[in-house]
Amino acid sequence: MKNINDDIIKQLISWRTFKTNQHLAANQLKLSDKDASQELLNELISHRFKKYTTSELSDLIKAHDANLGWSITYARLDLESKYYKQLGKRAQMEHAAELEDVSTGVIKLNDDNGNTTSISEFKLQQVVKQFPTDKTRLFVDMTLRYGKTECQAVLKLTNKQYQRRLRNATSYVNKHRSKFDLVTDSKRDRQLYILNSLNELFSIIDKRGDIQSWVDSNVKLTNELLANSTVHYQGAILNHWETASNKDKCEFVKEAIGAQAKAQLWLDQSNEAIKQAGDKACY
Repeated sequence: MKNINDDIIKQLISWRTFKTNQHLAANQLKLSDKDASQELLNELISHRFKKYTTSELSDLIKAHDANLGWSITYARLDLESKYYKQLGKRAQMEHAAELEDVSTGVIKLNDDNGNTTSISEFKLQQVVKQFPTDKTRLFVDMTLRYGKTECQAVLKLTNKQYQRRLRNATSYVNKHRSKFDLVTDSKRDRQLYILNSLNELFSIIDKRGDIQSWVDSNVKLTNELLANSTVHYQGAILNHWETASNKDKCEFVKEAIGAQAKAQLWLDQSNEAIKQAGDKACY
């Protein structure tokens, strides 16, 4: 679509979904509502709306089409992504910290059995991309960003329909937990800790440094490694490294090498999942 007339623009900017995204963009990009509106319009016209004719776009806006609402949401996410990439890695980290500090940044999805799944606002873009269909992604995105009322209004869902979709989304998360773990913080932080700690251990070994000090600083990890190893006198490894037998030392190091490789493999898979989610969000 080469152009967009004033009537269509008026219809678009009066749509609640557009206004919501305009306000969110203004807050995140530190712009006035007027400037945020123009930036969002430019992004939509340049990318998201290119596949529509003028008449098609007008009809979809009048109907408050759900897929068009999806386009507006992700156009705003594209703007934010570009903004923080321009500011650099430090700004992205500070932005993440700000979002993590917001109490509303964690949304709880409850199923009929009382099980709860929590998803942080910061991970929204990455997590949403893990769902299997555009329909579910749109529903989850709208629910997490705007809440039940806005989601129902935009997607034209009855309360019963909304609850059914909510149960289905929660069930999918529970059944594919390992898939979502790859792009969420808690499991990733644990794997990073394991990898960094073991890298430090092998650096100490290479330099013939104080291994007992490393053990004392990583007692829980040491115990986990020992529990999975064939070390015979585990107490010696834990408390008196220097007096432990060479065989037990070798078995412990062998277990540590295996754990290091597993942590690295998991993080490689996590990095790829996050990269793919980020690439999709910029389409």
